Amino acid sequence: MARRRRKPAVSTTSRGERLALTGIVAFIGLPHIGHLPLWVSLATAALLAWNAVRLLLGRPTPPGLVRALLTAAGLGAVLMGFGRINGQTAGVALLMLMLALKLTETVRYRDVVVVLALCCFVLVTQFLFSQSLGMALYLVAGSWLVVAAFVHLHAGDDAPPRAAAAESARLLALAIPVAAALFVLFPRLPGPLWGLPANNDGTARTGLSDTMSPGSIADLARSDAVAFRVRFDGPAPPPAARYWRGPVLWDFDHGTWHTGPGVARTLAPPRVDAQGRGVRTDITLAPSHKPWLIALDMPLTTATAHRRTAGGNWVAPHPIDQRIRYIARSALHYTVDAELAPAARRLALALPATGNPRARALAHRWANHDHGARAIVHSALDFFRQGGFRYTLNPPRTSRDNSVDDFLFTTRAGFCEHFAGAFTFLMRAAGVPARVVTGYQGAQRASIGDYWIVRDSDAHAWSEVWLAGAGWVRVDPTAAAAPERIADGITAAVTDSGDLPYMAGGHDRDAWYHVRMLWDAVDAGWNRWFLAYGPALQQRLFAALGIAGFGTAIAVLTGLVVGTLALVSLWLAWHMRAEREADPVVRAWRRIERRLARIGLARHTGETPVGYARRVAATRPALRREITDLAARYARLRYAANIESAERREFIRRARRFHPRRTGETGAG
Repeated sequence: MARRRRKPAVSTTSRGERLALTGIVAFIGLPHIGHLPLWVSLATAALLAWNAVRLLLGRPTPPGLVRALLTAAGLGAVLMGFGRINGQTAGVALLMLMLALKLTETVRYRDVVVVLALCCFVLVTQFLFSQSLGMALYLVAGSWLVVAAFVHLHAGDDAPPRAAAAESARLLALAIPVAAALFVLFPRLPGPLWGLPANNDGTARTGLSDTMSPGSIADLARSDAVAFRVRFDGPAPPPAARYWRGPVLWDFDHGTWHTGPGVARTLAPPRVDAQGRGVRTDITLAPSHKPWLIALDMPLTTATAHRRTAGGNWVAPHPIDQRIRYIARSALHYTVDAELAPAARRLALALPATGNPRARALAHRWANHDHGARAIVHSALDFFRQGGFRYTLNPPRTSRDNSVDDFLFTTRAGFCEHFAGAFTFLMRAAGVPARVVTGYQGAQRASIGDYWIVRDSDAHAWSEVWLAGAGWVRVDPTAAAAPERIADGITAAVTDSGDLPYMAGGHDRDAWYHVRMLWDAVDAGWNRWFLAYGPALQQRLFAALGIAGFGTAIAVLTGLVVGTLALVSLWLAWHMRAEREADPVVRAWRRIERRLARIGLARHTGETPVGYARRVAATRPALRREITDLAARYARLRYAANIESAERREFIRRARRFHPRRTGETGAG
């Protein structure tokens, strides 16, 4: 097989081509503006702009010392800004800075290949931050540009930009069937992309936490990000039943509720007796970087790999760092823990020894005058219903040690966490076992498609009390103070709805709202069938196709195919490698071309050595005598017969000593 000769390593790209390469790098790095710190984006943009201006003005490549200092400065800035140079955000920041710096010395063919290869890597890093459909389409456009640049670079003048773009589109179209087959058949691995947590640099969005303090859920409610999408197997339950269970909080300390570190070791999962027909839901959960699996209250079953906590909610073995899709079955009517274990009773009655004396006194009065736990619950709900409380996203601040007293008797303004936390405190002080449940309340019907949307703005907290003969019973004090929150959603309940995000702010008649909902329908399909295609969904697909149990065989087959393709690629690369030029005279002349290319005088494709020397002499008069003589000698050595070895050695020696930067006026244009 004849070897295909690669282009020479010296630059054969024009100034316009290098400008286009700068534009490709800018396009590919653009989405990282929203992921990286502002100083990284500004520094990268400044380097790209400097390179573009330098090319437009015909300035030479910056000296090696300048490039070395800029590289050291970029490395030091990333190290100081992030405390490391590896990791998700720090690594991508360093990659972007170094890629922009690489452009300042890109004059040779080999340099251009390196830049384009790095562009491919930068494209992939976008998925570390966003795996949305919009990002996928953006990356397809970026891949098309990079492949077109490779085609044009390898074909040279034989492939004008339009032809290179068409060939790139054809190659991408041919790759689609292979990519689709690999997507479906390649064994799905649990965990996020490449096993990297998406928030390892602290950039993840906030989700439901294992703690709750005044203002925590109100902050979450200001986001209209989609928490999860759900499809009901049958009619959707009424608004009053759309409670979505998340983490359950048992411990209270200094105004903050916690899940409790010893609960999992002390308490067993609850006993749930469901009444009536359950509700089956198909949920696509967005990455929250927490282990909570959200499900309609009360969840009965979900994926077998998950664990049920003592609070009745389900958790995954690891934080959810990618979209997952699962089926959950829930009961709307149920009895939970008809008999309360002594350890659970102790935890559900525990309070700090001091703090909130007025709330304790009020609870004691109810305990002394009311007959039984049910009467105490009714007294507390009447207190919230008739006490002039205000449901708001911007409650006044409360003290750390007496936050319940401040809310109940001073501010009387709060969000759901204030109501749920204060109610649970009152119940425990009155001797009624109680706990806080966090999750979501409500759901928005999609304009297109048979699914419902639950957003961060639907985040909610309520209470559960244990009553003899009934077990754990949901009690929502927010519904007593602001019943419209449950019936009509958060927009109808809060007094400061202007602070709500757009999609939760009652704009359902706006044209932009309908555009957003249309895009959500497209995005929902992308999330459901692509991003949520994990190990469990792949196994269900194989089972439906009648090939269940062949996962190991498929993994082995896939490994063999990938290994074979890798060997074929290595074999092709070996046969297509560049041959080393045997003539030392030619190698010496190419050394001259490389050094001239570094000062912006790259040799054009098809340009003769003598013609090249004339152009260099016209641009840099100080080089006229030396470059003209070297070009003439090179032409003689290449094409004349019977040349003495001494003349060849002299030419090679002079070529090695040729340094255009040291020959005056190298900066003249």
